[in-house]
Amino acid sequence: MINYRVQEGFLYELATEKKTLEARILSLEERLSSFRQLRDSLDVQLGKYQKYFQKQIKLEIEQETEKLEQEQAENERAKKEYEGSFKSKNAVSQRLLETHRANYTKSKDRLEGITHRIDELSNNFQASESGIFLGSSSGNNDSPYSKQRMDQLVIEMSLGKTALEEAKYRLEGINSQIEKERERIDKAKCFNIISPFDALVWRMVPGEGSALAINSEIIVLFDCGSIFLDATVSETQFSDIIPVEKVEYKLFGEPQFHYGTVIALRGSGSVVEDQNLAAAPIKELKKEFQVWINIDPSDLELTPENYYMVGRRAEVRIIRKWNPFRIFVRFWDVL
Repeated sequence: MINYRVQEGFLYELATEKKTLEARILSLEERLSSFRQLRDSLDVQLGKYQKYFQKQIKLEIEQETEKLEQEQAENERAKKEYEGSFKSKNAVSQRLLETHRANYTKSKDRLEGITHRIDELSNNFQASESGIFLGSSSGNNDSPYSKQRMDQLVIEMSLGKTALEEAKYRLEGINSQIEKERERIDKAKCFNIISPFDALVWRMVPGEGSALAINSEIIVLFDCGSIFLDATVSETQFSDIIPVEKVEYKLFGEPQFHYGTVIALRGSGSVVEDQNLAAAPIKELKKEFQVWINIDPSDLELTPENYYMVGRRAEVRIIRKWNPFRIFVRFWDVL
């Protein structure tokens, strides 16, 4: 059966949301890829700058070490001049003594400054090995900005991964909803009716394209395991028929008679219309009653898979028993 009135609007909404999620997932994956490339680039550039910075620090340390050696020699010379002038202060003037003392003091201060500079450069070199740049002689130190960008990229990548996982999880739910909705639409649009037992389709109540109401009859099945023969007999023969009695019958067109067993009788006062019968019996003016006869399917070579004899007309013979008293009563009633 096909139903052309199934609403598919919700399925289209799910399909649209699925496309949106797929586009968002693609965008997030591209963004994460760009973040990784930028992080790797910053990491490489920072490594290059670290090597350059350490090289510059080493060069400055070497230069300051040479200055330190020169200043130490100068300091020793100034010290000797000052000490010599101080010992022979009667032989030299006070002005020269003050000059030697000033030169010695200045050399000592320069020596301490160079020593502090070497210590500072050593600290900078040790810090650069840990990825910390305390200063740059060129004044173009952008490592703090690079580190800040890398930290920001870590946060952005974490947020991007969370959004990506959420979108993928949502996409799985949408795919599951779409599958369930398609199953519902397919079931509502076109479905197969499975018989609970081996049967034949006896009557289709609705026509193609017709609307069906809830709890309305759709199809009538015929149980092939309970086939029987329905015979119409005059009520004058009612007394001659007894349940469980044998009768003879044959199908029209068949030469051989078979035996059946009477299982039920129904009088003419009952309603003869029965939707479950193979053929509706003709309602005649004369008084008749119906006899239901149980037959053996093997006599007609019938199988439960295909009872092709269903609905055929048959000739039935009911054997009359000799009863003189009943005949006498019947004639007496006529006279």
